[in-house]
Amino acid sequence: MSTARKYVSPKREAQARATRTAILEAFAEQLSEPGRTTLSPSEAAARAGVSLRTVHFHFPNEASQIAALGEWFEKAIFPDGVQLASGPDDLPRYYRDIHRMAIKHPISRALTNAKGVWREVRASRRAARLEAIRKAVKAVGAPKRATEDATAVLLSLSGGDASWTLADQGLPLERVPDAIAHIVELVVADLRRQARK
Repeated sequence: MSTARKYVSPKREAQARATRTAILEAFAEQLSEPGRTTLSPSEAAARAGVSLRTVHFHFPNEASQIAALGEWFEKAIFPDGVQLASGPDDLPRYYRDIHRMAIKHPISRALTNAKGVWREVRASRRAARLEAIRKAVKAVGAPKRATEDATAVLLSLSGGDASWTLADQGLPLERVPDAIAHIVELVVADLRRQARK
């Protein structure tokens, strides 16, 4: 009985990663076009300089394309990862971090007006973050209505759309993360007051 070793070629693996990245960049370019809400594997193949078969090898269906785009955007916008909020006291730090990273990448602005595939990409990227925010707010132990109100406010501030809206209103972009973190501090402080009543 012979045991065959699997052949591993670092050069081929690097080539496959580069091809995959080129295809994802091509998909991202498509979605950056005004009014564009769908992905075209054949256009991605042409833009990436690969065959349609290669695109389907890496991303066989729309679900795999969306999941991969979500991961790709996550790495592009948050290269060091995102440390989720560990509790109510950590929320200001969390908001400051995500907004600092978001304003560094113009692609995050495209995600804020998400439609079609973009909306699905954005939702897949943010699910764990939104749940961490909900848990942190609930951990304060405030009355139900106050918790619901605070959760709604904080969730509305959790995306790049909050950064870009404040910038559009004249706040210098570099001050946006601190301004949002301050708002979060105020919301959490008010929630704690209501919890003590």
